Amino acid sequence: MTVETALEHARRAFALKKYEQAVEYYATALELQTRKQGEDAPETANLYFSYGKALLENAISQASVLGKEQPENGDEAEGKLSGTGANGKGPILSFSGDADEGIDLFGQAAIAEEEEGEEDAEAEDGEPEDDFNAAWEVLELARAIYEKGKDEDDEVKMKLAETYIALGDVSLETEKFDQAITDYSEGLALKLDLLPISSRQIAEAHYKLSIVLDLTSGRLSDAILHAEKALESVDARLAELHDGIDGKLLPESSREAKTDKKGKGKAIGSDVHADGVRRLTRSQMEAEMKECEGLKEDLALKVEELKTTPSEPTESAPAMAAKALDAELNAQSISVPGQPAVVNDLTSLVVKKKKKAAELDAPAKRRADDGEGDGSPTAKKAKLEEDAQS
Repeated sequence: MTVETALEHARRAFALKKYEQAVEYYATALELQTRKQGEDAPETANLYFSYGKALLENAISQASVLGKEQPENGDEAEGKLSGTGANGKGPILSFSGDADEGIDLFGQAAIAEEEEGEEDAEAEDGEPEDDFNAAWEVLELARAIYEKGKDEDDEVKMKLAETYIALGDVSLETEKFDQAITDYSEGLALKLDLLPISSRQIAEAHYKLSIVLDLTSGRLSDAILHAEKALESVDARLAELHDGIDGKLLPESSREAKTDKKGKGKAIGSDVHADGVRRLTRSQMEAEMKECEGLKEDLALKVEELKTTPSEPTESAPAMAAKALDAELNAQSISVPGQPAVVNDLTSLVVKKKKKAAELDAPAKRRADDGEGDGSPTAKKAKLEEDAQS
């Protein structure tokens, strides 16, 4: 099998959501590729990225099968709620739209393939955690290669941004929220430098960052901010689609001068802006407008939900638990009127008992030595004789 053949099978399997098969074919392609061009070649980075994405999707699907996620019924329209992540942390919105590559190429074959796959499904128990870890490691290899060439090519810079977003997805699914915030922020910063605010990729990055911030203690205000930014991006997209339908889009050269501050990277014809409105037909623009209207409604609800979230506690959960435990223990030593106070210090009690016993014994010893206060017969006789003489 050649690299090209393995890649064709891998992409087909991924498009049909047969992620386990996609992982196997990508692994084969990667093995063949590294033999020819080495592990650090720029071309290998693209394979690392695709392989890492397949591993991530496979881990999520396995987690769903193992009961970590409630299965969803039916396929929902793009731009609507599309289920939850494997960690069950709320709804995920689909921003991909027409930007996904290769999916439509297999649309006709999807139904037949999935019906066929029902009987071929493997029942072996998978380990999602292993795939999550493998996805992280493979995506990190891609990131390291892209990082070296990000200043030379905007397409490489865009791939680096996508890799950061994918790494953030892995961390979100494995509930490593601080790391997810870092990676999403890096990816968003790169995309903001390359894409206009109207890009759906910008809206998606803001939204994902909002999700993980919402799951992080003390970051509610930041979560609201990024959810609002996602909503602004969708609004900008809708305005651009309206202009496209009405024929009011700026000429390509004018648009480049307006958006491309560095003289490169944001040109509408560039591959980094694959979801540009100018590339769409009128019917595609109309269809996407409906999707974006749905996204806008969902995002507006999300913003409202975040704004009505109760104020977060200023202390962390462990600190609050420790404080409650201290209060519980200290409550036992509070004295109640009419009752003796509860003493927890047993050592002081023992000392007091010893001291009291010593005080009781001391007078008795002194009286025995002096012959006074003694109740013995000898002492009583001596006292009677003394009284008779007097």
